[in-house]
Amino acid sequence: MPGAARMRRMSASRLIVTLAAAPLAHWPALPQASADTSGVEDIPPEAVHQLRIATRRLRALIDVFSPWLKPRWHRRLKAELRWLGHSMGPARDADVLTGETLPALRLEYPDVDWIAIDAHLSRLRSDAREQAALALTSERQCALHALLIEAFGIRDDGRADARAAKALRRPARTPGKQPRALTKHAHNVLRERYIALFPDCRQMAMLDTGQLHALRVKIKQARYSAEALTPWMRKSIRTPYQDTLRAAQTLLGHLNDAVVAQRVLEDAPIAAEQRDTLTGRLDTIIVNATSRAAHALCQLPDAHALERGMRRD
Repeated sequence: MPGAARMRRMSASRLIVTLAAAPLAHWPALPQASADTSGVEDIPPEAVHQLRIATRRLRALIDVFSPWLKPRWHRRLKAELRWLGHSMGPARDADVLTGETLPALRLEYPDVDWIAIDAHLSRLRSDAREQAALALTSERQCALHALLIEAFGIRDDGRADARAAKALRRPARTPGKQPRALTKHAHNVLRERYIALFPDCRQMAMLDTGQLHALRVKIKQARYSAEALTPWMRKSIRTPYQDTLRAAQTLLGHLNDAVVAQRVLEDAPIAAEQRDTLTGRLDTIIVNATSRAAHALCQLPDAHALERGMRRD
């Protein structure tokens, strides 16, 4: 990846394809489609996780640089990446429940009927991973990968060639000819994503879990946008800003895991008092995660600091 100063001197088209090459390089090799879904176990959970990250970064990229993309390509890429991301969500949730959330509860409450919970979760996890496998090994996923390669002009050696990128608009139809257009656009996006966090991040104790999930989505958008626009942020502001967003996203992720666990336990075949005990403990986790995320977000720079931290050159 070229340095920040060099990236600021790039044309928008060249910058877009350069940034797109990185997540596409981490697109995992996946089994071919088959009528036999037993191959679901051949897809490691980490591959699902890495692919979800790649789709998020690509979605952020096409969102941030939408003025330089053909509308038809933008709509299609956005829709297909959303489909792929959503198809992997339940499998990722089940993996986290199995490997992190419920094992921690098991240590605190060993007398709960974990055999029944494990059997219930095993069925849910199997269904979720089968759904993910069907998507990941489908012709639609293969077509999406090929579409992304074509859209951003990715060559066989993994490098990007803006001249071969099919998704880019002709220069005459972009803001590119305006003086300092890319710098102005970068500043506007950074401001918009920052402003979108308020007032929710200052009144988190008043939000329900659905609203907290929506805030987490905004935090991810702000974080990934800031990462894509790193060349226009001075290190003095970039590092604390991105670290704060990352910390808050992680904490709200733990909150979401607890909410998912509560939903799973609603249908688990266990005694009501055991369910109430576990649900109550998860409520405490949710409250604590909310409080810690709110404290983390208090470390966000103020608007004036963010503005001063944007590069003008």
